[in-house]
Amino acid sequence: MNELQTQTSTEIQFEQHIKDYATTLKTVTITPAMTLSNNSAALTTMTTAPTTPVAVSIMDNQKIIVASQESPMQMFYKDKGILLTGGTGFFGKIIIEKLLRVTDVGQIYLLIRSKKGKDIYTRLDDIFNDPIFDQLKTFKPKYREKITIISGDCSLPALGICSTEREQIKEQVNIVIHAAATVRFDEKLKMAIAINVNGTKEILKLAKEIHHLKAVVHVSTAFAHCNRRYIEEKFYNSSLSGDNACKLCECLDDHTLNVLTPTIIKDYPNTYTYTKVLAEDVVQQYAGNLPITVFRPGIVITTYREPVAGWIDNMYGPCGIIVGIGSGVLRVFSGQVDNSANVVPVDLCVNALLTSAWDIAKNKYDSPPIYNYVPDASNRTTWRDYIEYGFKYGKDLPLRKSIWYPRFTVVPYKWQFYILSFLYHTVPALFMDLLMLVIGKKPRMLKIYRKIHKFCAVMEYFSANEFKFDNDNVRNLSSKLEATDKQLFAFDMRELSWTELFQINLVGLRLYVVKDDPSTIPESIKRHDRLKLLHYCTLLVVYSLVLVVFYQILKSFLF
Repeated sequence: MNELQTQTSTEIQFEQHIKDYATTLKTVTITPAMTLSNNSAALTTMTTAPTTPVAVSIMDNQKIIVASQESPMQMFYKDKGILLTGGTGFFGKIIIEKLLRVTDVGQIYLLIRSKKGKDIYTRLDDIFNDPIFDQLKTFKPKYREKITIISGDCSLPALGICSTEREQIKEQVNIVIHAAATVRFDEKLKMAIAINVNGTKEILKLAKEIHHLKAVVHVSTAFAHCNRRYIEEKFYNSSLSGDNACKLCECLDDHTLNVLTPTIIKDYPNTYTYTKVLAEDVVQQYAGNLPITVFRPGIVITTYREPVAGWIDNMYGPCGIIVGIGSGVLRVFSGQVDNSANVVPVDLCVNALLTSAWDIAKNKYDSPPIYNYVPDASNRTTWRDYIEYGFKYGKDLPLRKSIWYPRFTVVPYKWQFYILSFLYHTVPALFMDLLMLVIGKKPRMLKIYRKIHKFCAVMEYFSANEFKFDNDNVRNLSSKLEATDKQLFAFDMRELSWTELFQINLVGLRLYVVKDDPSTIPESIKRHDRLKLLHYCTLLVVYSLVLVVFYQILKSFLF
């Protein structure tokens, strides 16, 4: 009792944070015998309990909970061969994990290329070293038997696949998921077209040769047509066809193409969105009678629930902004805070994608259905919400190695950003670099801020403009699922809790991206408090100096 009484408030706070981590990051179970609360992550068990265990469902508290029988979606994927491109990426990893854990998929054929000195087998090992596969390894230790590597490259003719493996795909594959793309916004146009456009064309050519094809899913982006402010679930014509874009790359050398890039992409903000438009044109031109669908996700962020809440392996988009703010390096941004934040959790996104493959295999359409997977109009959120929740929850989960107390200003005009970024970013960076030179170390802050400002310029387009999306096809897709699959493959954005997601997002970024252990929270809070004191002391000194200068100037004029 005495020990409890002498426990400090920081220690008590730390224990509460650890409990929050355990609650937020625990794996979640969704089975036919459970319903989800609208306002929390809590799952309430109903009176009906599962009977004879047959189909693996979703894990909870290190256990496997199983459904009484296979659901229609599970039956569809059972024993199917799936060709997946982009399996080494953020999106692809969740697709692999979900298929292996929740379905009895036959075989997943992963198209992988050597990269950065790593061969395809090393890259496959890297995939499964990710913590999202920990549960799978425990409960399905023979999961690797379901994986077949296909050596290839989406930027090469015929995908760089050898004739033997091509024949294997033709005979064994039933479903094609084309998720590979270069997502670099500043990618050279030639490479972006080679991967995003020609790669799509080669995938469709291969799909037409598959003997027992059931479904093809082409992963695009909700912002492919971001030169429009109202984006429907339909194809749009592009000024340049995908075929002609590929021919243009063949005719022009790299230098000439780079010079002409601004003229070619016109009112698109970058080569990524432009080549995604061209890729959709290729789908429209080459689809023919293929059972194909186009899936357009919004800005994909951390997992919401599966296989662990808050997982992410990158700092793209708004997640990079949150880490930048939390680390104290990003203090000003240009955008409209009341615009819609079209962010979607990656696990719900994958569930919708897998459902779209099931749907196109079961139903006939006159033209390929398109799915804008974005927040529903009835449950939207804004960038202001994203930022405010970030500060609300972030103060209790500060980053261990933040360089300054987090402060953040969003301005609506670029000229304001240029002035404030100079004062808040460039001037402190110059001071820190000079200090580094004095102590004999290499200056690096100005270089860091050049990258930060480039990142801000990329993101500003999507935060400064308001986009409206139709998502009727997504709503209809959800209505086609039976109750079991609505839980096993949940993706209805109308039921998502933004408060919960943003909190999970922060916890996940701290744990999986910054890699700060929960045990460092008390230390980080103390450091955060010291930085706060230093921040306001610095402001006091700066403002005092400014007042003294103004006083001296005023004094010289008056006297």
